[in-house]
Amino acid sequence: MKEILKKDLMKQLVESHMEVDELADFKKQQGIEKSWEPIYSEPQDTKGYEGSYKARGSEHIAGKSKGEHLGHKVIDKTTGESVYILYPCDSQVEDFVSKHKTALEEMKAEFGTLYIRKDSSIPCREPRITGTNPMDVYNLDTDEKRTIDNKVKFASEISDSEYIKRYLIYPLINQILLGDGTVQRHLEKCSLPKIKVSDRANLDRHSTFSNNELTYQTLNFNSYKDVRDFFNAAVRNVQDGEVTQEEKDYREYHLARQFNKVYYNWEKTKKNTSLWRGFTPIYNLEASGLSSQTFDVTVSSLLTLKGKIDPYGYKWSVNFTTEHGKQLKDNQQLGRVKLAKDYELNSEDVVSLALSNSLGSNSNKDSLVKNSDVKESLIKCLEDIKQQILQIPIQDQLKRAKLVRFELTPEEKMDLKRQRQERLSGMNQSQGEEQPELNESQINTIVQNVLREIKK
Repeated sequence: MKEILKKDLMKQLVESHMEVDELADFKKQQGIEKSWEPIYSEPQDTKGYEGSYKARGSEHIAGKSKGEHLGHKVIDKTTGESVYILYPCDSQVEDFVSKHKTALEEMKAEFGTLYIRKDSSIPCREPRITGTNPMDVYNLDTDEKRTIDNKVKFASEISDSEYIKRYLIYPLINQILLGDGTVQRHLEKCSLPKIKVSDRANLDRHSTFSNNELTYQTLNFNSYKDVRDFFNAAVRNVQDGEVTQEEKDYREYHLARQFNKVYYNWEKTKKNTSLWRGFTPIYNLEASGLSSQTFDVTVSSLLTLKGKIDPYGYKWSVNFTTEHGKQLKDNQQLGRVKLAKDYELNSEDVVSLALSNSLGSNSNKDSLVKNSDVKESLIKCLEDIKQQILQIPIQDQLKRAKLVRFELTPEEKMDLKRQRQERLSGMNQSQGEEQPELNESQINTIVQNVLREIKK
């Protein structure tokens, strides 16, 4: 009998009864004061924030909080005191107070003193000072000035991984790979998921990140209800048709537990099963990564950047991989969707050893971020990957999405036959005389001719 280590057994036991997604709010659950929380014009009703004008940060970012975003709660790092700051923005303070009179009175009862910032816009996320200017706020009632210590302490408050991502990885991907929008537009026309650079839910937050070695990954999914929706979307994208949000027949999403090193990772096809376990109690997320809507088609894209000091210098490796899978309704032998790899694009570059030695110690984050040779090497790889992505044939996904008769239910086959007869009937009538109907072979010939024209 195979022995099971105690640590492996504990992982399985813990995982079996714990919804991992809910652990993200551990500070709130343990009564630990958060360094930042958004403030809204209406009391919230989510668990842990019932009746409070403060909202959960993740719900605020996702646009799920109630009311109008009015400000932020931050911590004064000198005193450790919570400071509640509102942003009238371009409104006169008197008009702002008049508009939110009831809410402001209740905020004073909940928070105490309120302050305002005389800025023209409100930050979406936590207001943080990274430069030399201080954060000045003014008492809402007395207009007395107060300076808040909210300056970012890079050495202690930002981890190596966040610092390198924020000041090296994110800017270069946004500027070089996605800057002019051509890559994202081409991916959409190819019916491939767009690249999401800094959305935490899509990122690998478990791999090593230091000067010596780093791995950045962002994984994105598009899923379609059935093969017909996949085919329609591919045709519309090839034809460059406009699509409203309501007409979108696929779902863009992230899937948790794709990169973790502790628990078992979930299958990429989690949402292609018919299982459904409702929503989690705190964040109202889909429990266990399952979906109330079963999807028959899934397309994924994965962007990976790896940097490492090796015997020849500092080496960058950039990879872009896409996969797709379809559930075949009439094939009872297929219990789940299997993803097939469609594209795997790679680019590598090495900075000479003499230059890489200048990176310094592992603890000096600036030595990697501010090394111009390492930066130029990554730019070279990203430009190469960009050109490879733009060379992906738009027609390829149309071929993968092409409807095959055994992929359709009997009802879909009848509907497809009816639509084809209607189109042929309309073609015959438009010519002003009775014309013989086209047979299956003739129709396939026309389709192939159209594809050849598109290739040209």
